[in-house]
Amino acid sequence: MESAVGRMRVGAPSSLVFVVAGTRPEAIKVAPVVRALRAVPQLDVVLINSGQHVLAVSQVLAELGLSADIELVELPPMPNLAAGFDHLRGELAAVARRWSPALIVVQGDTLTAHAAASAGKGTGHRVAHVEAGLRTSTASDPFPEEWFRRRIADLADLHFAPTSRAVANLVEEGVPANAVFQTGNTGIDSLKSVLDSIDHAAIHSRGGRSRVLVTLHRRENHDRNADTVCRALIRLTELRPDLRVVLPVHPNPRVAVPIRRRLGGRPAFDLVAPMPYRDFIAMAVQAALLISDSGGIQEEAAHLGTPLLVPRGNTERPEAITTGFVALVAVDVDSIVSAACAALDAPRRPPLPIDARAPFGAGDAGLRIARIIAAAAAQKAVA
Repeated sequence: MESAVGRMRVGAPSSLVFVVAGTRPEAIKVAPVVRALRAVPQLDVVLINSGQHVLAVSQVLAELGLSADIELVELPPMPNLAAGFDHLRGELAAVARRWSPALIVVQGDTLTAHAAASAGKGTGHRVAHVEAGLRTSTASDPFPEEWFRRRIADLADLHFAPTSRAVANLVEEGVPANAVFQTGNTGIDSLKSVLDSIDHAAIHSRGGRSRVLVTLHRRENHDRNADTVCRALIRLTELRPDLRVVLPVHPNPRVAVPIRRRLGGRPAFDLVAPMPYRDFIAMAVQAALLISDSGGIQEEAAHLGTPLLVPRGNTERPEAITTGFVALVAVDVDSIVSAACAALDAPRRPPLPIDARAPFGAGDAGLRIARIIAAAAAQKAVA
């Protein structure tokens, strides 16, 4: 594929759009936006790998048929979030000054998203926020995700909200209503594509209903909370010796070390490397139960047809709870084990279809976002 950078003239195209990703979830969720934007003839689209998690982003983009046009240097080890933010913001600001895009598109609630939005605003460029308006009841919980989301809202010019609740959150905070657009969640676009491509009959024939799939990586579940979840998983496998737990281990040592210390070598546990997106979805469809602190899996669970326990105190995706597939559970051993046993014993429900009634959209969010960006670019060109 020819790189978009090779076609660009420094500082020239008023139709130049940057799309920035720095983590695996961002890459999954910006991919539909990039594909839809590249189908708009009047736009020049440049996909940037920020350097936050270089390899993970490159791998998932390749799996989705994309590659970064600009790959920034890998984020070196930093003493804290502030130092990491300053580094990423500086790198992204330098690229923005060089190419002068008409718009910088950021996604979600990550360090990269906040740094790219700040870099864009600081260099005088318009910013669009994909997955805008998600909120918990507390401005600092979960930290830093909730803090990032609210700061990005102050910086963005266009806000692409996945749900009507997210739209209302932004308007209540004073964001102009004409800058907020309900689009659905782009993660559902990627999920729909994968679900359409996998052989469900073959998956279900593998007998995976005794498998529990677990992911654990968020900052609020580092250290003591991670240890609590591990102890709950051990007790669960003691109560249900037919279960096998598959846990892709996040590379962050704060997560990996306690998990490997607690669970490594236990026969009921498979500690594996982070899985390709398609393989993870296939396993999640097959699993008896999901336990995860991830945000994206909350959006996906109802369409996988697999019950999900979220070991967190709150969620910025209350729409997922209303589906009946997702439940918050207190981070203590008894609560997790009790909820897991109840979920395992409950009758299996059919997955919700991805259609206009789905809580996070019909799988066309990327197209909706591209149309709004194209219209905004056309208006600016006329002006």
